[in-house]
Amino acid sequence: YRITVPDCRKERFEKWYALTFVMSIFWIGVLSYAMLFFSKKAGCIIGIPQIVMGLVVISAGTSVPDALASIFVAKNGQGDMAVSNVLGSNVFNIFLGLGLPWLIYTAVWWTPYTSMQMQDPLALLEPIIILFVYIFLLLGVMLFSGWRLYPKVGYVLILLDLLFIAWSLLTHPLGGAGSTPVIAVNGR
Repeated sequence: YRITVPDCRKERFEKWYALTFVMSIFWIGVLSYAMLFFSKKAGCIIGIPQIVMGLVVISAGTSVPDALASIFVAKNGQGDMAVSNVLGSNVFNIFLGLGLPWLIYTAVWWTPYTSMQMQDPLALLEPIIILFVYIFLLLGVMLFSGWRLYPKVGYVLILLDLLFIAWSLLTHPLGGAGSTPVIAVNGR
């Protein structure tokens, strides 16, 4: 990784900042694909539905680097940058992470992309409603705390995340449809 991404903080690589950015995006893409591939296989073997793997495992795995970056800049006294990172990374994920692949697919095949797993067009409505409820709860918690991040605010946000995980597991039971393990019992 370090060989392919020049460290533009060093004087001899200062002019290579564009390559640093492009290669960073490249490695994020490669590692994201690998994480998706292996989590899909692990979920299939364990018997966890793909939607649960995506909503719980992959979302947590992709949020950890953002959280660490936000903690790092917040400790350096740049709280605005930490909050901007949280919001900006989600906007980037939605518009570029989802939008660009769909744009490329439709530009190449000249047909709209339809997910094989989303046969019901209303299947996304429930998570979208929950997302908006969470946004309003987050705003309410932040207003109540005077826009300060106290430990109690963190506990409330962790509780909200645990509630979402519980909802996800209760609405998509383990071992349900689409999660048949690949390993056969007794060779069958």
